[in-house]
Amino acid sequence: MPIIMTARYQVHPQAVDRCKQAIKNLVEYVKKSEKGTLYYIANQEILNPYAFLHMMIFQDEVALTMHRSSEAAERFVSVIYPAAIDPLEFKEYNEVEHNFNFGVQ
Repeated sequence: MPIIMTARYQVHPQAVDRCKQAIKNLVEYVKKSEKGTLYYIANQEILNPYAFLHMMIFQDEVALTMHRSSEAAERFVSVIYPAAIDPLEFKEYNEVEHNFNFGVQ
């Protein structure tokens, strides 16, 4: 069963550009190297450009562990965590329904 997660956080205004680059670097790594990460999108809030929301779907616990323990994730954390105003908020969800075809039943 896939693992569906979100991560929400807000950064200090002076850190936005640095954080956006860290996000781009992480997502590029995910695209190239994490076959078990089925979906990863990072969004910047329109009305509050200091706020970000990441939505992720991992194939299984192994894929999540590989993502969390990657050097790319460590580099991301080293930029985002110090820039965050409050601790990042992670949530995990159960799927109700979707319109994506990930090859997962």
